[in-house]
Amino acid sequence: MPVRPPLFADRAFSAVTALLIVNVSAFVLQEHLGRLWPDPVNWLLVVAVIVPTLVLCRRVQTDPASTPVVRRYWLTVRIGTSLFVVVAGLRILFEAGAGAWLLPVSVALHLLGGIVLTGPLVGLPFSACSRARKVGVWLDLGTLTSAAGLLIWHFVASGQFADGRVTGPRVLAAAVIMGAGLNGVYLAAKVVLAGVDSFTRRGLYWIGASALIGGLGSAISFLHPHQPDGNLLMLVLPCAAYAAALGARMQVVDTAAGARPQRASRGYSLMPYVAIGTVDAMVAYDNIWGAGNGLLIDAVAVVLTTIVVIRQLIAFRQNDALLARIGVQEKRFRYEATHDMLTGLANRSLFTERVTAAVSGAGPDTLISIVLIDLDDFKLVNDTLGHATGDALLVHVAERMREAVRSADTVARLGGDEFAILFEGVEGSDVEQALTRIAAALVEPALVDGEPMTVKASFGVVDGRGGDDAGDLLRQADIAMYEAKDRGDGGYERYRPGMEARGAENSRRAAALRVALLEDQLVVYFQPVVTLPDGRITGAEALVRWQHPAEGLLGPGAFIEAAEQTGLIVPLGAWVLRAATREAATWPGEQSVSVNVSARQLREPGFPSLVAAALTESGLPARRLTVEITESVAVGGGATMENLRGLRDLGVRLSLDDFGTGASTLTLLATCPVHQIKLDRSFVPDGRPDAIADAVAQMARAFGLEAVAEGVETAEQAARLTRLGYEKAQGFHFARPMPAAELRARLTTTVAVP
Repeated sequence: MPVRPPLFADRAFSAVTALLIVNVSAFVLQEHLGRLWPDPVNWLLVVAVIVPTLVLCRRVQTDPASTPVVRRYWLTVRIGTSLFVVVAGLRILFEAGAGAWLLPVSVALHLLGGIVLTGPLVGLPFSACSRARKVGVWLDLGTLTSAAGLLIWHFVASGQFADGRVTGPRVLAAAVIMGAGLNGVYLAAKVVLAGVDSFTRRGLYWIGASALIGGLGSAISFLHPHQPDGNLLMLVLPCAAYAAALGARMQVVDTAAGARPQRASRGYSLMPYVAIGTVDAMVAYDNIWGAGNGLLIDAVAVVLTTIVVIRQLIAFRQNDALLARIGVQEKRFRYEATHDMLTGLANRSLFTERVTAAVSGAGPDTLISIVLIDLDDFKLVNDTLGHATGDALLVHVAERMREAVRSADTVARLGGDEFAILFEGVEGSDVEQALTRIAAALVEPALVDGEPMTVKASFGVVDGRGGDDAGDLLRQADIAMYEAKDRGDGGYERYRPGMEARGAENSRRAAALRVALLEDQLVVYFQPVVTLPDGRITGAEALVRWQHPAEGLLGPGAFIEAAEQTGLIVPLGAWVLRAATREAATWPGEQSVSVNVSARQLREPGFPSLVAAALTESGLPARRLTVEITESVAVGGGATMENLRGLRDLGVRLSLDDFGTGASTLTLLATCPVHQIKLDRSFVPDGRPDAIADAVAQMARAFGLEAVAEGVETAEQAARLTRLGYEKAQGFHFARPMPAAELRARLTTTVAVP
């Protein structure tokens, strides 16, 4: 944080302070003791105060931290103050008897210097504020200036026209006096009321003080030009110069300390009321003692009252406008606090509030249904098409949902791709029809951000009645929604008692799986892959097993679902990859190892680097590793496709597993960089027509891919697959999954195919 420099660290400011003390002391002493030295010496003291002031003004003007407005102002102050040095010099010559003509010249230069110093203050821009605020400031300035003008005129009239004689010189003198006094009051009031950007608060206030001292002091000195032993200007000019010097020093000090620029004062100010009080006092004085200016005083009082009334009307209007803005902002803040800004739907907070209100305000026979909705594979949209398209899709989904329900139903976006609907007083069959309409509307192709898209969603439904706990209903709807999502068919699931048990079991299983990864409880089994028709083992598929300390050896069906839901599939898959490549590196010949990779793994940035590291660590050549993916993974696009290309660039072979059960298309075979397709076990010939198996084999030949069949359980199936043109196969007919040591012992053997 910037540190404010000491005020008197500047030598010029210390000097001007000391010289002012000498000047004021000398003036006071001469007023009481009589003249101590000739008048030229007094004017030399005036010059001695003004010259260091010029130095301080120059420092502000050349300060790199000063803004252009500040620099221009202090340049003008230097010019105006320099004129007063000339005025003091002419007075020195005049007092020394150099010539009577020097006095009117000095007076003219005095007025010119005042005009020069007034110009920049009059032209200083107000800080940023509304038009009404500026009008209010000008009215306040008018009030103060009018009251000050009346006071000054009172003294001018008593001094210049007390004998009733009105002459040209007296009128000119009165005009000069009025102008100087009003100028000082106006400038000081403007500084206090309005505030100016770029000037620090303390610096600006001392600028106003300098204007007030110079203006009023000059007026008073013109009214009473001769004191018993000196001229009042010998006190006014040094004091005004010192105030300017103090303003210059404050500007430099506060700017260095990082002080804020001076801003406009608060809308409420006591100054106009002080002015009115002063005029009222003069009215009372005139009525009691008969000062002789009754008409003028009354006129000014009327003018000031009118100005103040106008000022109050403007203030009332400002207050009304402010209250209106506050009302609009309050509505906007309330809306933003309860609605989703992207879709315009209710947010989680408002939805929870309405669910709570529904269950607390409904009767025990009133049916309430809550639906939680999660979009399937929405992350793929963000990863492949970008977040802008993802946001556009969310807006599209929100519109389709609103169109499919009643206006009385609450549709909300809870966050991300999760939505919710509250139905009140609707039968279960009507809720199901609404969900069917929503599902049909989402899968209907639509152009979203220039992309033709369809969406599948999973719905979790819970029915409640008045008096139920809102938190329990929301939790149960969430459980049902995850049940529907696990099915993977984009449908809905209604909550049933006992569903929590499955979720709790998955949570417990995931926690135990974390421990298994840390304590090395996992093992890899291998199922051989053989050639057709000779039955030679060419490799094996790696299959993970869990050697549970209490439950024994567990297959993947017991823990893969929990790993997928919790994200543990990523470290689990990495462990299997390293274990499988280490084992395959010990095999003789060119036998390859196949490793299954999940969609979550393939979306991870840098997945090919992870595979490359495993190959390097194990020493297994890339050509002996096959990465197996499902068709749904292959159509992921974006990061998934980039990682697949990266794997192929490494020399790793790619295989489409469970072919025929997912999005099998010719386009997929043409665009996905795979080497092999594996016919799903459900299409292996088993006394039924083998048209699908035959078609898959023909597609593989057409695209130059290797055709492999899995799930072969009989010799007859193996023979038919051989006739269809399949090159490799695996299944219980050839061998069941086995530990690594057992596989090593069988690698050099053959398996009878017939």
